[in-house]
Amino acid sequence: MDLERLLANAEFEQWLYHEAALLDNIEFDEWFNLMHANLLYRMPVRVNKEGTERPDYSTEMFAFNDDIELLKLRVDRLKTDYAWAEIPPSRTRRFVSNVRVEEYEKEQRAKVKSYLLIYRSRSTDIHHDLISGERIDEFLYEDGQWKLSRRDFIVDQSTINTRNLAIFV
Repeated sequence: MDLERLLANAEFEQWLYHEAALLDNIEFDEWFNLMHANLLYRMPVRVNKEGTERPDYSTEMFAFNDDIELLKLRVDRLKTDYAWAEIPPSRTRRFVSNVRVEEYEKEQRAKVKSYLLIYRSRSTDIHHDLISGERIDEFLYEDGQWKLSRRDFIVDQSTINTRNLAIFV
């Protein structure tokens, strides 16, 4: 790995750690500012296939398939009394690991893969959620900073054991 790629990997690790902290601290407006105007933010449905057939997720069905406008509506809704699934807000902790820069053009574009584990608890409920998967992110460099232009979250579970997906991945 050359020095430029090593530095890029460290830069995107820090970007993803910062993003996780914003989400865990319920700073959704600041998090939304990290998004590119042409964002595509999706979570394909995981499917069970025979043997080693890949991909083992749908390319046509999604738990969510948001563009920037829909994501903005989701963020804004969390600030209202109508976001009953998040009143009170979930307590989350995002663990980001295995960050790998797959493609990189300095100050232009990048493709980054990472693993994500989310711990989530609700109110006084003794039960908690664990959601894990791989993120495939694409970034564009704009106005001196990296903006997320695409995220596919490939969840590990084919049946997600959570009451709702009102949180962001």
